[in-house]
Amino acid sequence: MVPTAAQVADEYRRLQSQLSADAAARVTLAYETLLDPQRLDATFPAYARVVAEIVADARWVSALTAGAFYLTHRESLRVVDEVPALAYAGDIPYARLATSLLVTGPVTVKRATADGDSPAQAAARGRSATARATIRHVTNAGRETIRDTSRRDRLALGFARVTDGDPCYFCAMLASRGPIYKSAKTAGADDPYHDGCGCVVAPVYRRSDPWPGAAREYAAIWKGATAGLSGPDAINAFRRAMEARS
Repeated sequence: MVPTAAQVADEYRRLQSQLSADAAARVTLAYETLLDPQRLDATFPAYARVVAEIVADARWVSALTAGAFYLTHRESLRVVDEVPALAYAGDIPYARLATSLLVTGPVTVKRATADGDSPAQAAARGRSATARATIRHVTNAGRETIRDTSRRDRLALGFARVTDGDPCYFCAMLASRGPIYKSAKTAGADDPYHDGCGCVVAPVYRRSDPWPGAAREYAAIWKGATAGLSGPDAINAFRRAMEARS
């Protein structure tokens, strides 16, 4: 039986989740063995170089996985003409990644210690923050590949956010907006993702196509929870409605 587009997208999301989790586990091991809590500044450079290699390798696999998904998903929707060249995501500039690692690692540990955390608690905060940032950096390679390829694809109208089965209210809110269609206004826009986010994106070809994942469900929740509200009030109402589902 040929898988549906929804099934293809869900399997892709699962693969990206596993890939980013594996990378985060490898970075955690580097954090625990190479970054000395007593000598953060001295041990950070070697630690950052090792982590940069881990992230670069995982991002390349993430981009390749996204490229394979793009073609399979396109075929599952029976869009077979004018296949675009895949726009594989590149590396994160080392300076930008090093800054991220510095903030989630040493800076977080020092701040936690200053706030009264024990050395073990401070180290745990840094470890968790670094792992969550790793998940974002790795999964972003897949997101960027899909986003940029869809912008290259003459037949694609845009792309849509696909959440995991238990998204935070922020991700559910963004998914509830449905596809981001290509236009002069959105050409340079980005879809924000927080550290630890498990969302991916899928291309959209017809306005009549089903929205991927549970986006329609979240749109209904948004409509019901935010009637007559706007701005922060609407967002808070949606957050409460999502939390009430738990």
